[in-house]
Amino acid sequence: MKKTGIFLLMVALFTGCVNNDRENSKPRIAVSILPQEYFVSKIAGDIFEINVLIPPGASPATYEPTPSQLASLSKTDLYLKLGHTGFEMAWMEKLISANKEMKLVDLSEGIDLIIEDVVHERAHDHGHHHGGIDPHIWLSPKNVIIIAKNIHEALLTYYPEHRDTFDANLGAFLQELDSLDQYISGVLSNLQSHSFFTYHPSLSYYARDYNLEQYPIELGGKNPSSAHLKKLIDTGIEKNIKIIFLQMQFDQKNAEVLAKETGAEIVQINPLDIEWFDQMVFITQKLKANLQ
Repeated sequence: MKKTGIFLLMVALFTGCVNNDRENSKPRIAVSILPQEYFVSKIAGDIFEINVLIPPGASPATYEPTPSQLASLSKTDLYLKLGHTGFEMAWMEKLISANKEMKLVDLSEGIDLIIEDVVHERAHDHGHHHGGIDPHIWLSPKNVIIIAKNIHEALLTYYPEHRDTFDANLGAFLQELDSLDQYISGVLSNLQSHSFFTYHPSLSYYARDYNLEQYPIELGGKNPSSAHLKKLIDTGIEKNIKIIFLQMQFDQKNAEVLAKETGAEIVQINPLDIEWFDQMVFITQKLKANLQ
């Protein structure tokens, strides 16, 4: 009798824990990069558990998901993809196969995408040489306005019971994005130079939106040749380029050579920062300080 009583108590405790977990569990949404978590949270608040697949410090071009991450997708309801990152292009089929019931939404819908061959032409032979769509759509407030609306539409489609929350949060977020867009336009409106260097060409959409020229150091995703570096030095002197944006994932040796020859300042940026708003303001302030 004593053993039976203990067994029944354990069963009751276990059942209670399972029920509590079910009651306290949140719907799960998966995203590719940290800025997406920022965007989704702005609209959804804390309604969802957001799973970011690409960890801090990893590259969206080369990251491979771990077995545990693939397993976690079996409990995920919705995947919000950026649309054109190397990670998604290489792994999306396998990510979907981990959970056939998981819904998939492309957040790049409606965005005027940049073809990297176009970046190549605009950058006067200093851009990518391998074609394809530039994936860095999140590094533009104008694009994020579209991304936010796509997130809102997806959440309404699958979780309509939270419409009031989603509508109110979207309105507030769009006001923030509009203010940021106006701020950047105002800050960058009266610059002496409109050109900047960056190691990896992640700011193409930002440059397009605010009438700037981006000159990437890497060539076709590889370190620059001596001839290419010499071209960049000549361009930097000709156009009086005084800033080099260097992402934390890349080696800064070539950037240091370029800085020494042109007098440009090397500025570390993090395009994958979860504090997306602050990163946009930081990039803008650094451009103003070096190009005015």
